[in-house]
Amino acid sequence: LFCYHPHGIISVGAFGNFGTDGTGFSKKFPGIDLRLLTLNLNFYCPWLREILIHMGICSANKRSCNQILQKGPGSAIMLVVGGAAESLDAAPGTYRLTLNRQGFVRVAIDNDAHLVPVLGFGETDVFDAHTFPPGSLVRTVQDYFKKKLGFAMPLFSGRGMFNYSFGMLPHRRPIYAVVGPPVKIRAPPHLKGSKLYTTDEGRALVDKYHREYIQALTSLYDQFKNKWALNR
Repeated sequence: LFCYHPHGIISVGAFGNFGTDGTGFSKKFPGIDLRLLTLNLNFYCPWLREILIHMGICSANKRSCNQILQKGPGSAIMLVVGGAAESLDAAPGTYRLTLNRQGFVRVAIDNDAHLVPVLGFGETDVFDAHTFPPGSLVRTVQDYFKKKLGFAMPLFSGRGMFNYSFGMLPHRRPIYAVVGPPVKIRAPPHLKGSKLYTTDEGRALVDKYHREYIQALTSLYDQFKNKWALNR
């Protein structure tokens, strides 16, 4: 289970590096059939649905995750773990991550899948985002609509098709995606499904692997921050 950070505005690095084979994923990771996942809501949009299906992108709901991971060896998914909440903190030169979610850890345990941290250095730089601190009026409104609609509405701008000063397209700035070593999951067979959040033993197991994952992600960032996060 590949976990991409940060979300940025629309996860350009995840689409470019892992939703396509434009940077040679299949050669770097032979035998891995990776499916990038996105909001189920996107599949209700005309034309966008066809584009996503053509690219092999799937829904990020739990049922879809389980079906893909249970296909057998080599089957893998990529989740942009921070989701809508993280997109509201996607200011250029920053790496503010939302790491309090544990659903992806439970999915990994249920399917005996390892957790693979992925960092996209430069993801937050391809758009000029305007962020607002928690508690401010604008952020309160953004959080309200995020809760009601299931997706966020960050304020941002990019470049146009024929100009570089304003538009909705991402700026031509590099995104360096770094894949770290996996956090190996070894869970007792009896701790699956609802037991992961209804029993003390299950919650402790999820907490354990969640902490290990954050440690692995932090180590990955520390390893490369002085090379590709110079403007942080």
